[in-house]
Amino acid sequence: MEIYCADCGCLVERRVRIVPCHSAECCCLDLPIQLRTLDQIADQISTAFATKNLDTLGRLLADNARWGDDDHPNKCRSRSDVIATFDRLLGEGVDGEVTETIIGPNGIAVLLHVRWPNPGEGRGVNFYQSYLVRDGLVTEIQRHDDRRSAIDALSS
Repeated sequence: MEIYCADCGCLVERRVRIVPCHSAECCCLDLPIQLRTLDQIADQISTAFATKNLDTLGRLLADNARWGDDDHPNKCRSRSDVIATFDRLLGEGVDGEVTETIIGPNGIAVLLHVRWPNPGEGRGVNFYQSYLVRDGLVTEIQRHDDRRSAIDALSS
């Protein structure tokens, strides 16, 4: 079971740091580090969508995770922003499932099938999201309308 260290903020599982806090006051320095693999992150993204578990999703995100263009009214610039947006969408009745997963050098792309409570408002039903990963955490989520651009995002 993953837990956050109450003293410094490292994410720890079975006495192994999965996500180090990188703080000067880290009290977990004696624990070994084993960052999540992209395969593990991809599995957890799929699980988070399938179970609608925002805690699972939140543990995958960097504190400063970004989602959305700077000029978009619903842009997210932190883990809490991303989780709040997903929570709002779930509360509005939006449901989604991962139907394809692609692992690239810098992250994961997923094809989402989304069921909107109010279809027909110009919202896509099938689209890709890329989850860019650094140091075992998702740092950015990008939307893509096609597979090629989602894959390209994982290489840049």
